[in-house]
Amino acid sequence: MERDARNSTSTRYLVYCSYCVAALDLISAVLFAVISAVVYARHDHWTSLVALIFTIFWILIIILLLVGIWRRRLIYVRYWLFFTCLGILLDAILLLYGFTLAMSVNWEGVKITVLPFVGLAVEMTFVYVIYLFYMEIMWHEQQYHQPPPPRSRGGCDTSNMEEANPYKYMSRNERRLPKEHRERERKYKKSGKERRRQEKLELRELRRSLRRDNDSN
Repeated sequence: MERDARNSTSTRYLVYCSYCVAALDLISAVLFAVISAVVYARHDHWTSLVALIFTIFWILIIILLLVGIWRRRLIYVRYWLFFTCLGILLDAILLLYGFTLAMSVNWEGVKITVLPFVGLAVEMTFVYVIYLFYMEIMWHEQQYHQPPPPRSRGGCDTSNMEEANPYKYMSRNERRLPKEHRERERKYKKSGKERRRQEKLELRELRRSLRRDNDSN
């Protein structure tokens, strides 16, 4: 009981943290969308339009994450994890490229380039929190869908059930009788049919003899 209470408490904290991560990610996505829309309205450049479309898709992924946390739908959480990990990988490549350019040009650019790495670390922390939530919910689903162990009823010992009924756990081929047994069973059925046929013939002969006696009298 104490272990279940601890698990429920940790799951509740993970849910709260996941909601906070989704809310912060949604705020940053909305701010990025506003900035992209303003830049596109002023300069009418295709790069701003691409950034705006990307941000709209990002917001949709975050909404899927919120639905996944609320409804415990792991596939929606998985979409967000895949999208965010891909974004982190691209950001890391671009930041490393910008960092090398800043070092080769001037040291003043190093101060400007190091700051995005802090945001990258924060984003990785968000991914870690959502990943913990994902693993926790998946563990609970596996425990919930796991079939209960077999148990006896009324104090009955079921350990010898297979010995009491050996044909229960046999396949159809294993249940087939050997050849000698099948032949013996056929002979028994055949002899039974012959006996019934012989009895019918004897009964007919008896009826005929009774009719003859009645006719003679």
